[in-house]
Amino acid sequence: MNDIAREIVELSRQPNRPSQFALVVSASERFDFRNEQLDHSDAMIVHAPIEHGQSVFHIISYEPYYSLTYNAHSNLDGAAACVYGFLTKNSGDYIRLVGYSENVDDLLRHPAISEWNISMSRSRSGDPEAMMKRLQMLKQILKTLLVM
Repeated sequence: MNDIAREIVELSRQPNRPSQFALVVSASERFDFRNEQLDHSDAMIVHAPIEHGQSVFHIISYEPYYSLTYNAHSNLDGAAACVYGFLTKNSGDYIRLVGYSENVDDLLRHPAISEWNISMSRSRSGDPEAMMKRLQMLKQILKTLLVM
């Protein structure tokens, strides 16, 4: 019986694959995605490859540099909180979906497939309801990487 269960688990695992798309999160409220002049320090990159049969979110920030990995299904909240913190700390409001590239310069120059402005008015920035709504929007945006 153990062998059958192990075989089922192995067959249900997804093969490793790189991300097809990435999210570029703007750290600058002055940044206009259409000018395509994003500096590495102004961005957080999120992509969702499949590794060891699991969907994961890789989150990379360049200023300061850090790289985090979250299980996409069991820790969506953690990934969303990380992006939320980056946006809040840097007064950012904009996210765009682009084709994924290993080369960051190429990735930042890719045309946007989709864009989101998730701004929150200054008067509501401390409002728990507004904060939760923004966090929910971030979770939905992150999920777009999993269905593509």
